[in-house]
Amino acid sequence: MIERLVVDIRRIVAEHATPEGAVAALSSRLRPLAEDRSWIAEDLYETDADQGFGITILHEEPADGFLLETVCWEPGRGVAPHDHQTWGVVMGLDGEEINVDWRRIDDGGEAGRATLERVAETVVTAGIVKTFSPNDIHSIRNDSDRPSLSLHLYGRSLAKIARSEFNPLAGTVAPCPRRVRRGD
Repeated sequence: MIERLVVDIRRIVAEHATPEGAVAALSSRLRPLAEDRSWIAEDLYETDADQGFGITILHEEPADGFLLETVCWEPGRGVAPHDHQTWGVVMGLDGEEINVDWRRIDDGGEAGRATLERVAETVVTAGIVKTFSPNDIHSIRNDSDRPSLSLHLYGRSLAKIARSEFNPLAGTVAPCPRRVRRGD
């Protein structure tokens, strides 16, 4: 199933001149994966206790192409606001995660400083899709008492991008830490 999906992702990305067009088509292509759970293996639920979530790479296109992975969020855990510096499509597979959109309201003129405001919140469950543009900022948390699993597709490998992580309470921005990924 993943092999066929990778072929379809390549085709869809090649057919669309803009990231927005590709993201819309990719969102539709991913939705059936939430309905047919036969491809979801138990090991996709493995997490790294230190980071509070587990990332499993399903496919990483060579030459800085797209990245397809799952993320399993432990109950009560999440990740601080961050950007991706590429387009993204995230779809819920199992459980529930809260996706919070943030907007940067300062001009970015002071190194290490950033002022964010909360914009919206989306509850991502099985089949719910959330899309991102390169400069979008979001945070994720799992407020439930069980793990949540989601599928993530990005236009580029996140490990090869200089991304930022934000602390809205302290008003700071720093390089995003490198995440532990299975299959890296």
